[in-house]
Amino acid sequence: MDTTVTSEKAASRDAEPDVGAASWLQSRLIAFDEIVAVVEEYAIFTMTPSGEILDWNTGAERIMGYRPEEVIGQSNDCFFSEVERVGGVPQGILEIATRDGSFTGEGWRSRKDGERFWGHVTITALRSPEGEVQGFLQITRDLTQRRVTMEALRQSEERFRLLVEGVRDYAIFMLDPEGHVMSWNIGARRIKGYEQDEIVGRHFSIFYPPQALEAGVPFKLLALALKEGRAEQEGWRMRKDGTRFWGHVLITPLFDHSGELRGYAKITRDLTDRRQAESLREAGRRKDAFLATLAHELRNPLAPILPGVDIILRSPGDPEKVAGVASMLKRQVDQMARLIDDLVDISRITTGKIELRKAHVPLSEVMERALEAIKPMIDRQEQQLELDIGIENPVVDADPHRLAQMLSNLLSNAAKYTPSKGHIRVSVTPDADEDEMLKISVKDDGRGIAAEFQQAIFELFDQGGSGPAEGLGIGLTLVRSLAEMHGGTVSVASGGEGQGSEFTLLLPILVPGESAAGTVQTTAAQANVSAALRVVVADDSRSAADIMGMFFRMEGFEAAVAYDGEDAVAQAKVLHPDLVVLDLGMPKIDGFEACKRIRKLFPQAVMVALSGWGSREDRRRSSDAGFDEHLVKPVSPDDLRAFLASYFKKSRRAG
Repeated sequence: MDTTVTSEKAASRDAEPDVGAASWLQSRLIAFDEIVAVVEEYAIFTMTPSGEILDWNTGAERIMGYRPEEVIGQSNDCFFSEVERVGGVPQGILEIATRDGSFTGEGWRSRKDGERFWGHVTITALRSPEGEVQGFLQITRDLTQRRVTMEALRQSEERFRLLVEGVRDYAIFMLDPEGHVMSWNIGARRIKGYEQDEIVGRHFSIFYPPQALEAGVPFKLLALALKEGRAEQEGWRMRKDGTRFWGHVLITPLFDHSGELRGYAKITRDLTDRRQAESLREAGRRKDAFLATLAHELRNPLAPILPGVDIILRSPGDPEKVAGVASMLKRQVDQMARLIDDLVDISRITTGKIELRKAHVPLSEVMERALEAIKPMIDRQEQQLELDIGIENPVVDADPHRLAQMLSNLLSNAAKYTPSKGHIRVSVTPDADEDEMLKISVKDDGRGIAAEFQQAIFELFDQGGSGPAEGLGIGLTLVRSLAEMHGGTVSVASGGEGQGSEFTLLLPILVPGESAAGTVQTTAAQANVSAALRVVVADDSRSAADIMGMFFRMEGFEAAVAYDGEDAVAQAKVLHPDLVVLDLGMPKIDGFEACKRIRKLFPQAVMVALSGWGSREDRRRSSDAGFDEHLVKPVSPDDLRAFLASYFKKSRRAG
């Protein structure tokens, strides 16, 4: 059969069916019925070069809805919409198949009843041995269900993407298996401050502060997520601008169907406000506990004082009993004074009003003062105290009073937490890491400190999880603050509960053996003041004024007592004082005004201010008002005697 398509045949193709091509196709596809006619999953049929349908299998009838007699001889454009037919889509597809040998595509097609289905279509050009297109084979598969499923999945993914991207309260983003940021939602932009193009591709460790990076926290979290299936943590995180926020983080690994790690989902929530609220609640709880403890601690020394005073009043003729009770009263008053001093010092430190009076001071003198303060407590508990001074005549640049306070607080802490007959060891050595630092260690074999409390133990009012009921929880806070003010540090080490503790104080040291010239030394003055010296004491607290007047008389002064500023001036006019001690907060006229008036009358008198405040500003105000000295309440007898010794020498030189 001549399969050459002549120009006449080509011209008449649109006018009448191509009988030659149809015959060729029939001869080539004679076994169509036996091979594909019964296939139900695919619509398989052949067409002439112009698109008329030549045969029709069972699958085509099922998918398209046409019976063979309804469609054979019809054009294939019946499967297309009117818009597609007008647009030449059916013919265009055949032209592509003719040009390229085949056409493959997916799209909406129409069934006989007008219902649309999503079809996957392959049209293959059938050629004669000479290469002339003699017709087409079309195979169509109904993928409507897959299309619906995929579209539902796409819409679900789209909704999820919009949901994630629109969340403002959570930073939700993806990481690749190495931890690089792959996606970024609006919550991440709000919380962390980065725009998407600034952060995608960068490693998520950028969100962690230096301390966490040094500890390897980001990488440990990824490892934990892989091991446990999730990793959850709260901690400080960094924003783009360098500010910190308290974040709750959840990291979940993501695997594909084959079990291969594809990355991580990371959700971060900013809990800074909640943490601040919790901190305020915790501060309130600790304040309440502190006030309850303070009341308890102040009642303890008061309990023996009241009956002790009664015993003294009822036993004036029994010096031995009076002396014993007086010794007890002094210990209790000293305890109350230490509590009040600690409270005042904490207040001054937190408000920045505390001052250091540094000097080159031999450590031995300060150590002796600290040991003297704590020795009665150690003796009562029969504890063994060992000293190991591994450096000869160390001299430190420090405030001797504050240094003694730090050492006595550390010793008191060790004695308090060490059982009866326990051991306390104090060692002094040069610091191995810092040549110019002195290392003072106070080690005990007492109760010890659990690891979770070893940092918080220095916080205000915190006594640790195993702390006793007594104490205010401010001693170690004072030690830390004073150490830092001296340019040093304090730290703690403990193996845990029942394994003792070691507190280490590092302070700047001078050259060993360096002269201690300029050292402040406080020595008790001998009660040897001339009886010719006269003093006026004024305080609106009658008990305080009377006791201080009694003290000065016992020291050999002629003393007059006043209870307000006007009375103090009147007493001074009568007594012509050498020394005037004035409380600053008195009625009628205060201590400042009384000082000015007495100074005009008696320019040579030594004027001493008494106050519960001792900051630089307080001292400046008293100095501006004309006072020579500023003493902070409560003033101990030894401090007064030291002051009197200095005054006595001054007055004798002047005479």
